Amino acid sequence: MARHIALLICSLVAMAGSNPIDVDCTRRQDFNIVKDCCAYPTFRFDQFKSQCGNYMPVGAPRISPCLYECIFNETNTVVDGAIHPDKARLMLEKLFGNQDFEEAYLNGLMSCSDSVQEMISNRRPRPQRKTEQCSPFALFYGVCAQRYVFNHCPSSSWSGTESCEMVRLQNMNCSKSSRGSSHRL
Repeated sequence: MARHIALLICSLVAMAGSNPIDVDCTRRQDFNIVKDCCAYPTFRFDQFKSQCGNYMPVGAPRISPCLYECIFNETNTVVDGAIHPDKARLMLEKLFGNQDFEEAYLNGLMSCSDSVQEMISNRRPRPQRKTEQCSPFALFYGVCAQRYVFNHCPSSSWSGTESCEMVRLQNMNCSKSSRGSSHRL
């Protein structure tokens, strides 16, 4: 009898926790408030300096379509237009050296195909620049994986504040267009 009661209580707690009925999808997400929700590891782009160093100028932003494309190409992460899981894992090991995040980013990369295609099709035309010679494909995978990792941040790196939890619930339960701000995660 005690087992049945314990099982019933656990089931009710799981149901209550899995269906957030009080998520406000109209509340704006403020990047400045939630930027420290997940303590992301440092990207070790220097691991690819010999192959992709020309896309890592000193004093310049490191995130560019060309850098991501170079890293993906050097690691053969994309095969026939799709992420190759074993190659992606090796790339992530080199980039992070943190197994919890490697797994989270790998899961993110593997679940991003539809989002990347949507980003490509919704991409606005921009004036030609040097970076335009590179495809945004790999960068879009990186952006999508980063969003995934925010929502699935390893518990040891998640701050768990009320603001962070609310943003995570919004990301997981609200459509992108209903979340207000352009500074979404």
